[in-house]
Amino acid sequence: MKIHKLLISVIGILILVSFFIWRNIKKKDAKINRLTHVTIGTNAEYPPFSFIKNNSINGFDIDVIKEVFKRIRKTFELQDMSWNSLIPAIQLDKIQVIAAGITAKPERANHVLFTKPYFKGDPLLIVSLSQQPPMKDIKELSGKKVIVNEGYTADFYMSKLQGPILQRLPSPAQGFLALKSGRADAYVIAKSSAMKFFEKYGQKNFHFSEIPATEETYSIAVSKKQLQLFKEIEQALMEMKEDGTIQKLLIKWKLK
Repeated sequence: MKIHKLLISVIGILILVSFFIWRNIKKKDAKINRLTHVTIGTNAEYPPFSFIKNNSINGFDIDVIKEVFKRIRKTFELQDMSWNSLIPAIQLDKIQVIAAGITAKPERANHVLFTKPYFKGDPLLIVSLSQQPPMKDIKELSGKKVIVNEGYTADFYMSKLQGPILQRLPSPAQGFLALKSGRADAYVIAKSSAMKFFEKYGQKNFHFSEIPATEETYSIAVSKKQLQLFKEIEQALMEMKEDGTIQKLLIKWKLK
């Protein structure tokens, strides 16, 4: 009788142990599956880095991230979202990667991992309409209505200055429309993005001047929960720099 009870107890323990082993295996499998398919957030309002064309997301950043994921052999899906929702989305694990012309800044690095920059040398411009006197110095913006895109590098830069009256808008497209309609005196924007709108509206319709020492660098941002994914992306980017792939994409998108 005692032996029978002992056997029942042993069988019960084995069943319980087996259950916990099975559950841990399932958790590991789920984690592995999750890491093979990644959700990438972007803001498709920032040409030439990320923008909508023919109902799909295109751009330099999109070409870069596609090549990265081809090399690391993972599938992904792109999610277009507002610029200011990108880092909160990565914190909430709704996305694992950001590919959106994002600059590594200390306040952002508190929340995400940044790869080494894959693009350097994008100065800020002061843009104004050609029928107005040109503004060649940042000091001339004091007391003026100046457009910046909320959360962009220009916003960080201009927010530190005393004098300009800032108007924050969500996208470069809205910024240029506001400038053209006379709702502001100037627009401070990254050169690479401004050039796409100069092509659209005609460069002769604008004055523009570079702001010294404002060159931007762009990186890919990765969730701090995905250290292995970060390492794989970093390695792929390094290889793309070394084999000339990044250079070819820069030329393709007229960034060189």
